[in-house]
Amino acid sequence: MQLDLSDLASAFREESQKAFEQVLATTLPDVIRKATTPAYMTAAQIAAHTGLSKRQIQYLKKRGCIPFVQRGRAVRYPTADVLAYLEEGRVPARADRS
Repeated sequence: MQLDLSDLASAFREESQKAFEQVLATTLPDVIRKATTPAYMTAAQIAAHTGLSKRQIQYLKKRGCIPFVQRGRAVRYPTADVLAYLEEGRVPARADRS
C-alpha cells in the first residue's frame, strides 16, 4: 500500500481548516467582547449595557453588592465584577417543560 502525498496533504489541509474554524467560532466572540468592553464603566454605561437602572446600580453599590472605585465625585465600576454579580443570579433553563 502506497500513500499518496497529495491526498494526505489535502486531507491534512481540510482537517486543519475545520479545526481552525471551530477555534475561531468558539473563542473569537469572547476575544472581541473583552477587547471592546472597557475595564471600568460609569453607572450610565452599566445601565445601558445591562438594562439595570442607574438607581438600581446605586442601590447595589450602597449595599456592597458590587465593588466600585471612587476618586472625588467620579465613581467607576469594574465591568467584570458587575457582570459576575449579575451572572450569580442566573437561573438555569429546565430541560423538561411539560
